[in-house]
Amino acid sequence: MKPAHASLLLELPVPFKQIDGVLHVEAQAHNGIARWLDNFDRISLCAPLLPDEANDSAESAMSWLPVSDLLAGGRLTLYPLPWGYHPAQHFKHQTHVVKLFRRLIPEHRYLCFANLGWLGSWGNIAADEAKRAERAYAVWLDWVLHEMPDAEPGGLARQAFGRLKLGMLKRNSLRAVRNAALGLFHGSSVHQAYAPYCRQAHIVHDIHLKRGDIIDPARLQRRLARPDNTLQVGYAGRVHSMKGPLQWIDAVAGAIRSAPSGQRINATWLGDGPLLEAARERVAELGLQEHIHFPGNESNRQKLLGFLRELDLFLFCHLTPESPRCLIEALMSGLPLLGYTSPYAQDLVAGCPGGGRFVPIGDTQALADLLGQQLRAPAQRRQMSQDALRCGQAFSDEAVFRHRSELIKEYLP
Repeated sequence: MKPAHASLLLELPVPFKQIDGVLHVEAQAHNGIARWLDNFDRISLCAPLLPDEANDSAESAMSWLPVSDLLAGGRLTLYPLPWGYHPAQHFKHQTHVVKLFRRLIPEHRYLCFANLGWLGSWGNIAADEAKRAERAYAVWLDWVLHEMPDAEPGGLARQAFGRLKLGMLKRNSLRAVRNAALGLFHGSSVHQAYAPYCRQAHIVHDIHLKRGDIIDPARLQRRLARPDNTLQVGYAGRVHSMKGPLQWIDAVAGAIRSAPSGQRINATWLGDGPLLEAARERVAELGLQEHIHFPGNESNRQKLLGFLRELDLFLFCHLTPESPRCLIEALMSGLPLLGYTSPYAQDLVAGCPGGGRFVPIGDTQALADLLGQQLRAPAQRRQMSQDALRCGQAFSDEAVFRHRSELIKEYLP
């Protein structure tokens, strides 16, 4: 028997972190939980707990906020799950996780699971338990899990385990999608990949900026009135192989080489990640330290917004089928999108096509040529900025979370 009230059992991959005995979550996840609470009476949130030994990893660059301020009123209950991304950890804790979901599923009106895959992806266990209990559930995905870049090559045993892991990830995630009553897929790229396997598939978006964060038209006009001799190009995101940072550098370098005399390109990639040092070394090899910058991570939200609002173009080289929030953030900042084509990027500017220009994935020369054209056509670039802002007006955290919540309430019987 399902509870009558609008309660949601929500399972996410974004981890909890224990800091001085207090549970924290990443800052954007904190905002997301608050927006979920705008739309449901009660929420039980399940997410893995980051182990102490992982605190020196890439997650340490995240900005963390305590969850305690969201607990007032008793509408939110937290269930930290074990960290199970190693076979020994996963199978040690699997029985405990199964028992937890068997208890929680009957207590909630709506069910939504997001951490699909294999080892440590407890959303698959939740989905299996929901099916066993004959309960309808939603899945929510923002990338095509089994099309992520392969791990770094190693010995034969490591390569064999990598193939096994990828195969199990695909098998398990597609099983959860097939059995779901509703698929919430962030962006057109992810939707196209999963919709054939899902009974009821919908495109949703994920953004944590608010209506008030959309660039003010007067500020945009001041930016467009700047002199045309310098083009400010940027990107904000992890310096990771799936984001194509080395190809990004090559595209900028190509545009710099062909720039007319007296015109300049300044390019800045804001973010941290495993390829940060390799990217800096590549820039040094090209002798372009005065033009291309990798300053590292910026966790201050207002500084990040200020960075975006001062750019002229948002340049990206995404190599995998995902739906990065940064493209929406760029549009909300009145930034034209220049980058590798994808159904996601094209769909974002479908209502105002001037807001983006795209080239085939991997064609750095075509991207360099496209960037160079913007340097030579300032009037066109100004119109593209206006179009980008028009596209960005459709987005806010309140709007996208309300849309997602309404779909859950409509399609989960």
